[in-house]
Amino acid sequence: MDVGPLGKNITKCKEFSCLEPSSDNCSDEQALLCDFKAKRKHLCDSLLETQGATDAKKQLQSLLALLDDLVALMPSGNKEQGHRFVTEMMETVEVLLRVLAFALPKNTVSTGSSNGTELTMDIRTAGNQSQSPAWLLQDSIQMKLNWEAASKEGEALGLAGLLSYHRLGPILADAHVEGKEWERVGKSPQCAQVPGKPNYEVLSTVASAFVGHNETTALRAPVFFNFSHRTAESKPDLQVICAFWKPVNGSGHWSQEGCKLLDTSTDTSTHCQCDHLTSFAVLMAFYDVEDWGLDIITKIGLVVSLICLFLSILTFLFCRAIRGIRTTIHLHLCLALFVGYVIFLMGAGNTGNQTTCAVVAGLLHFFFLSVFCWMLLEGMELYLMVVKVFNTHSLRHWHIFLVGYGIPAIVVGISAAVNSEGYGNLRNCWLKMDKGFLWSFLGPVALIIMLNAVVFVVTVWKLSQKFADINPDMSKLKKQRVLTITAIAQLCILGTTWVFGLFQFSNQTLVMSYIFTILNSLQGLFIFLLHCLLKKQVRDDYYRWFCKDKHGKPHSSDKYSNFSSTVGSNTLQAPSTLKESGI
Repeated sequence: MDVGPLGKNITKCKEFSCLEPSSDNCSDEQALLCDFKAKRKHLCDSLLETQGATDAKKQLQSLLALLDDLVALMPSGNKEQGHRFVTEMMETVEVLLRVLAFALPKNTVSTGSSNGTELTMDIRTAGNQSQSPAWLLQDSIQMKLNWEAASKEGEALGLAGLLSYHRLGPILADAHVEGKEWERVGKSPQCAQVPGKPNYEVLSTVASAFVGHNETTALRAPVFFNFSHRTAESKPDLQVICAFWKPVNGSGHWSQEGCKLLDTSTDTSTHCQCDHLTSFAVLMAFYDVEDWGLDIITKIGLVVSLICLFLSILTFLFCRAIRGIRTTIHLHLCLALFVGYVIFLMGAGNTGNQTTCAVVAGLLHFFFLSVFCWMLLEGMELYLMVVKVFNTHSLRHWHIFLVGYGIPAIVVGISAAVNSEGYGNLRNCWLKMDKGFLWSFLGPVALIIMLNAVVFVVTVWKLSQKFADINPDMSKLKKQRVLTITAIAQLCILGTTWVFGLFQFSNQTLVMSYIFTILNSLQGLFIFLLHCLLKKQVRDDYYRWFCKDKHGKPHSSDKYSNFSSTVGSNTLQAPSTLKESGI
């Protein structure tokens, strides 16, 4: 119906009805989409019955909660189905928000969900828009829009809105991209010499920009966006792209048409200018180099390590000659490393299912932290054994289990509580680098490496003094040889190979990647050599197991076992532990 005097601007009242959900039978693949349509219909009916601004704000919160639930339940296996679902969801939400705006107060409305979805709307009555542009501000994105572009003749309401979706980027991460900047990725002479393909990540939040009408394909004035995001990683042919989600035949893909990157962009913020409105994001496009060498080295090295760790576990369980608190520490270090390697081989590349990937990342976080905690216990026991050799100081079993498994559980629990979204990323099931979350692993690792370095220096210093006291006539050459062997053993056992991992995370050079991959994937082999094959007691037991003595002569391992079983005081146990270490 038309209202208003002749010759004046006429405000048109439109009848709005909620779309009925499809009556077709829903298969398992379409169950989420059908459920969304049913909830959409219920929410839409509630909006039409809204009484006042208070009810409208409650409906707004219900809508954001529904969006969070839908994105969390989004199927990750079928990407095309996810793209269709997201396209329909974003279009429907815009329609609902335009209806809801009529019941809200005529000013700026900002709200958000507990999971991070944000909504900001500037609502004004027709003809009350100022000459100044509309500024919509959120934590990770800002939008500047001229009211001339946001308004339409005959509309009773002026509306400018910005909706930032939580965790929507990974769902749209493998869609097709079209645009000139994207076509240039991988075309440099350097990339032509190595195998690989263009790839991208959604660097920013995905945000929908909308106004009170849907004729937004060609605005009369441009709209400006400022995205705040993490620093783009150093990758070949890196291109930062301003892109929008372009609906096509019920689905969609990324496009650069009508959007351009402004020169004011920085490492942590990207400024874009577009001549239309839809859903926008910043893409980090790069040439994804396929380094088969690292992958092959990793898998071969981990298989060798798993075999060696399995042999080490059997040795620590059944070799009577080396039973003691140090052997218990070695056993659980090997168990944690063994389980961590198995989980890595079986699940680190399973990025298709977001929930499974997050669980795998959490388990890897726990078991690799546990390995370092057992390495810390290794250093503590070595210190007590060498420095406090004639005292009664020794670790107890409840001490080592509390440190070896309790501390990692606390760290992972706190990390998950603070940032549950930090587990799992697009490339592998590991910790995300966003917001410094990777330091929940690197921080404890660096601390343990520094503590073990101090223990190492003190132990070697005290050890040199004891060698001088025990045998003043020991030649300088022999002392240097013994100290060198001890230093190398401690260096490997206490996890110094992970120092290369710290450099690899920061510099990401190919040389550091190869050094870290080779040393760390073969850590099980190092443990087997240092704690099993290089110990005479263990070699004697191996000989007894596989080459039985027909004459029934007692072996040295039996002597060590008998000696250990007859020791009754802590004063004698310490020297036996010293003999066990091979020093």
